[in-house]
Amino acid sequence: MRSRGKGAPRRIVLGLAACLCLAAPAIAQDRPPPRPQSDLWFDPTQLPSFTGTVERYLINPRGETDALLFREGPQIVFPPDVAQAVREAAPVGRPIIVWGIRARHAPVITMLAFAPNADSVPGVVDRFYWRLGGRSAAERAERISVSGTVKAPYFAPQGEIAGAILDDGTVITLPPGASDGFRDLLRPGARLAAEGPGVAGDHGRALAADRLGETAETLKPVPVPDPQRRR
Repeated sequence: MRSRGKGAPRRIVLGLAACLCLAAPAIAQDRPPPRPQSDLWFDPTQLPSFTGTVERYLINPRGETDALLFREGPQIVFPPDVAQAVREAAPVGRPIIVWGIRARHAPVITMLAFAPNADSVPGVVDRFYWRLGGRSAAERAERISVSGTVKAPYFAPQGEIAGAILDDGTVITLPPGASDGFRDLLRPGARLAAEGPGVAGDHGRALAADRLGETAETLKPVPVPDPQRRR
């Protein structure tokens, strides 16, 4: 009887050890994905996250992809050199999680990390993208004309209205400050025509407008703001 009593605790210990060994793989699988590596001085996945479905990718007048449009409405901006990675993570029609900074007064988010789902290791954008050159066309760009219905204003990362996005995804950009005189033409549902240097290809159309109007027959020159007055 005593020998059985001494063996019982041992059997219990061995049984617990076996259970822990069997549970170890499951515990390892439940661990959260590793933190992304980045040159930033902070972990961008600590920022607010925004989840949406990619409706389309947007190009700028230089032909670079530097934004996407959520089906739910917000615009997401990112540097052109990470565009391919973002496209691979979230093709059109697929969801994406974005960590970043949202402008205070406009539905535009500057991306600093992204992932196709919560179980994936986030990709990191190693710098803020302010789209300083993306609103102008490249040298010797072709001159194109477009017209259509405005789907949404086109926003700068800081929230300024910087042009318009047409229903077919065409991007029309304006110089900083020039949108003030065209507010009615840039609202959703408005008819809009534009002309200027830009690009047109498989990834879409985009131009830096120097003439703008409700129709091609009513185009007017876009005034270039005086830099001295904007200081």
